Amino acid sequence: MSEALTVKEFTSETWADFEALFGKHKGVSGGCWCVFHLCPSSEFNAMTREGRRDFQQRQVELGCGSGLLVYDQGVPVAWCQFGAAERFRQIERMRAYQALNLPAELRPRWRISCIFVDKHRRREGLSQFALHAAVGLIREHGGGLVESFPLDLPGPRPPYTGSEAMYLREGFETITRLGKNTLLMRLLV
Repeated sequence: MSEALTVKEFTSETWADFEALFGKHKGVSGGCWCVFHLCPSSEFNAMTREGRRDFQQRQVELGCGSGLLVYDQGVPVAWCQFGAAERFRQIERMRAYQALNLPAELRPRWRISCIFVDKHRRREGLSQFALHAAVGLIREHGGGLVESFPLDLPGPRPPYTGSEAMYLREGFETITRLGKNTLLMRLLV
């Protein structure tokens, strides 16, 4: 991993860098543009790749950017989507999550939903770096209870979420499974 890594929050000033990283990978994961957790699935499914990109750009222009970019010598190489819990509406709609019937004191203030690393820069520790940076920014913004949702899949590292082990190294605790492959993990920052 390069010692020249820097981090910037996702804002209208960093939109072009986000667009360059995601555009290089065709919007990532079927053209998601990291929109899946930000809207109801019916709205997400009705959008084209370009529509998802435009949706994400509108969020940023409204001051609702949710995430950070990792740079190596000024080039964006990784992404971590995090933000205020209420921005991630899709998670609230999951039946398994609703079944938890969380009391007020266990309602999260923050969520981390996705981590993406440029395919030419994988296996360099950039996912862990991005996660650590997100936790640091959450702390700077007042902290609180943070939820994450890594996938527990057989085979190599799970794409787009990071592994349970990665979150454990950052101090998260595994709470429960939400369905067959999704874990709910928490950290109090």
